[in-house]
Amino acid sequence: MLLYSKLKTTTLFALFAAFHSFAAEQELLITTDFLLKAGAAQSRIFTINKPAHVDHLVMVGFNPVKALAIDCQLSLYTSAGARLGSYNCGERQSYQVKLPAPAATQFEARIEVSNNNFTAATTSFSVINRFKFVSATR
Repeated sequence: MLLYSKLKTTTLFALFAAFHSFAAEQELLITTDFLLKAGAAQSRIFTINKPAHVDHLVMVGFNPVKALAIDCQLSLYTSAGARLGSYNCGERQSYQVKLPAPAATQFEARIEVSNNNFTAATTSFSVINRFKFVSATR
């Protein structure tokens, strides 16, 4: 019984230590809506503010809605203008940031969309942009 008690305590401590070392994380969701004429293109710029309790941007993801014949590209920059990457936002997917993004408080995103759907005069399109930030907890 004493061996079982020690094993149980050790296992609980190991689980506590493992969970305690996981990173805190937060996702920001920013939806961009477009209404484009056939063959038209639009671009938008928006700012991403890093939440206060996290340190680094680690993932960018997209969930497009009504993406028939739409090309979508998102370019991500630091607030100083350094380009971090360019991502296809026309399909539901996510990308890991290759290098840890600098611990900046703001990022800038430029989203460019073009409508290649010539079966209708106009096409509406939305994309939910996901930005995942993490911070190691100790």
